[in-house]
Amino acid sequence: KNVEEAKKVLQAFDKKDHAEHDATTLSRAHTNLCFIYFLEGDLAKADHYGTAAIRAEKGDRYNAKALVNKGNCEMQKGKNAEEKEDFDLAREQYEHAKELYMEGIGVEADCVEAIFNLGLCKRTIARLEQGRGNMDQYAKHLKSGLQAFEKLYSILPESPECNYNMAAIYDELSNVPGPHVSPQEAETFLKKASTVYKRLITQVKSDAGVLARYGNLLAREDDETMAFNVLWESYKYYPVDMDVISWLGAYFVKSEMYEKAMEYFQKAAQIQPKEVKWMLMVASCHRRIGAYQQALGTYQEIHKKHPDNIECLGYLIRVCKELGMQEETEKYQELLGDAEKNQDFFTRMTQQREEEAMQNQHG
Repeated sequence: KNVEEAKKVLQAFDKKDHAEHDATTLSRAHTNLCFIYFLEGDLAKADHYGTAAIRAEKGDRYNAKALVNKGNCEMQKGKNAEEKEDFDLAREQYEHAKELYMEGIGVEADCVEAIFNLGLCKRTIARLEQGRGNMDQYAKHLKSGLQAFEKLYSILPESPECNYNMAAIYDELSNVPGPHVSPQEAETFLKKASTVYKRLITQVKSDAGVLARYGNLLAREDDETMAFNVLWESYKYYPVDMDVISWLGAYFVKSEMYEKAMEYFQKAAQIQPKEVKWMLMVASCHRRIGAYQQALGTYQEIHKKHPDNIECLGYLIRVCKELGMQEETEKYQELLGDAEKNQDFFTRMTQQREEEAMQNQHG
């Protein structure tokens, strides 16, 4: 109700004779209307008022917030273009947004909204360039985005959003392949990412996503003990992250704690019941602790659901041999032979279809 009343008051400025109001007053009214409509998801009206707020005649190009709001409209138009797979238009809109944010910073050097959104815009352009295979531009825009967040950090050092973006970009840059980022740069970025993540988890202690990112980075640094502690914390807050579950399971396998590993693989199987690898890992854990009957039962259950799974049939043969079950061994060997023939047939058929499709394209 209050929002609707605010809109009526602000629109009254727009309906009156513009000569009655100076540029600053009108620009502020348009700026607020742009902001309200943008939050409501009405991009057309938001863009209309965003443009009015900064236009030459009665707009105010010295209104940093107006420039930021208009930049946000351009960003959303870019995202809409991306959804339609019009990547050239998306890039053009993102560039418009970037220019508006930079103009906002030119007007108000410490405008945190302009600096933050410029950093996000640069990350978005970097992602777009990465998707198009332009790795030089990808690295360039990531570094440019990083500069924005580093500047913001000097103003708002306690901002979790700023620290998160800094950590994420450092992390990303440490993974950019050469020659776009040198090995020395990559190592420096990795260390900086670790430092910022460490600071960030003191600010957002229960954020499972941040903990997962930091844990994965620690694993890359070969600090497995610390990685385990951080990833286990992440799992406590969000126990359905498949990457975290997989890592913890593999960690316990490596530590030869197979019963503990089984708990995580069983959890993974509950989340992804159609993914056969999780129950194969459970069965493997049974085998490693010498529980062959349990392993056999698990493999047999997998075989019922996935009768053509070659890996499962191979393990069924091995376990049956270890248990001296000659007749069962021969049965599964025969089934394995049939499954391998079927796989070869489907592989040949797939290759043939791909070749025919290529010929039709060139024809």
